[in-house]
Amino acid sequence: MNKTQGSVNRAFTLIELLVVIAIIAILAAILFPVFAQAKLAAKKAASLSNVKETGLAEIMYQGDYDDYFALYLSGKYGNLGCPTATDCADGLAQPSDSWVGLTEPYIKNFGIFVDPGVQDYNGYVAGANSWHYTQARRAQYGYNYLFLSPFWQCSTALARSSSVGVHPSTTVMFTTSQSFTTGPFEGWFGSNAPGAWPIIDPAPNACIWWDGTTGSGNWSANNGSVGKITSSTRAIKPYGGAVVVWVDGHAKFMNDGALAAGTDYGSAAYNNASSGAVINNINNYLWTLDGTTNDLGL
Repeated sequence: MNKTQGSVNRAFTLIELLVVIAIIAILAAILFPVFAQAKLAAKKAASLSNVKETGLAEIMYQGDYDDYFALYLSGKYGNLGCPTATDCADGLAQPSDSWVGLTEPYIKNFGIFVDPGVQDYNGYVAGANSWHYTQARRAQYGYNYLFLSPFWQCSTALARSSSVGVHPSTTVMFTTSQSFTTGPFEGWFGSNAPGAWPIIDPAPNACIWWDGTTGSGNWSANNGSVGKITSSTRAIKPYGGAVVVWVDGHAKFMNDGALAAGTDYGSAAYNNASSGAVINNINNYLWTLDGTTNDLGL
């Protein structure tokens, strides 16, 4: 006579469940940082691609305009962002544009001017609050305007030919930017060159941006506080450095110290006599177009 043994249902014990949960927690603790790093690496790669596309648009612009760099400003700064003359303050002055508007037709996508690691926090470039005025000023990649299109008398910009570039592969064209000490999540359309402030400050014609805070117009490694940053070194540094596209069109990631080569950035304090870094080796400097600082003393 055969006997069939009934099946036995066995549940997990509390100890077994706790062990499984502990293993999952350990795996999550290991994998989540890896996922976060992978996500950040993807944003960094996208940012590098964006700045390269910005540089290529600039080069295409040069091809249509006798090899001249795009103007930093196409008219008076006070009229920047006016879609039409009647929208300008006096109702008569001609509207002006920044390099953003001049090169955008070669890209047809304002989202290219947004750093994915920072994002368009206030929607000024490609978001809900974007319009001609904010887009012209708040691009998150800044132009090396001091050397490529000097800011003449704090009003307009001068045109320079790319043919005078003596080291196009090691001259900055665009790099990471922000709105000085006041807007770490906002871009600014010009990046201040390290060490330029001491030369520009007494100059009768060329101008440089700052926000009224000591040190905000220059670079310094010993910045005293997170707020003491410049338009080229973000307080918010998702990648630990900056993406750069050079005059010849190639793009590269650089840390702040490397990008400030040829200056005393590493030892400069934001509130020293020169309010930051000083150029001490022009041969290693990565911002000048013609190998001199002549444009800074216009």
